Amino acid sequence: MKRDMSIIRDLLLDIESEYTEGGFALEVTEEDDYTEEEMKYHLQLMKEAKLIKLETVLDEEEEEEELLIYGLTWDGHELLDSIREEAIWQQLVVNLKREKGSMPFSVLRKQAAKAAEAYYAAE
Repeated sequence: MKRDMSIIRDLLLDIESEYTEGGFALEVTEEDDYTEEEMKYHLQLMKEAKLIKLETVLDEEEEEEELLIYGLTWDGHELLDSIREEAIWQQLVVNLKREKGSMPFSVLRKQAAKAAEAYYAAE
C-alpha cells in the first residue's frame, strides 16, 4: 500500500478533534475518502513517524485487535499546525502531484514549514 499524505492530514485533524482521555478508536465514515484498511495502515505509519500515540489492544468481545489512539505527539501537533490551513495544504498538494503523488516525508515536512512560515508572515 502506498503512503498517502492526504489520509495522514485527515487523520491528524480527526485525532485532534476527537481527542479524549483514556484513548479512543477512529471509525471510517461515509465522508472519508479511504477504507478501514487504509486508515489502519496510515495510523501505524503515523505511530512509526512519532506523530501519534497509538496502542494495539485485543478486543475480547470481537476477538480482534483494535487500535487505540491517545492523541498527537509534539511532532504531530507541529506537522498539523504547518498543514492545517487549506491554502497551505493545496500548495503542497500541487507539489505532491508534480512528484507523482509521493515525496520523502522529510522533504514534505520542510516544505510545509516553509509554506506555513510564508503564509503566517503575510497575515
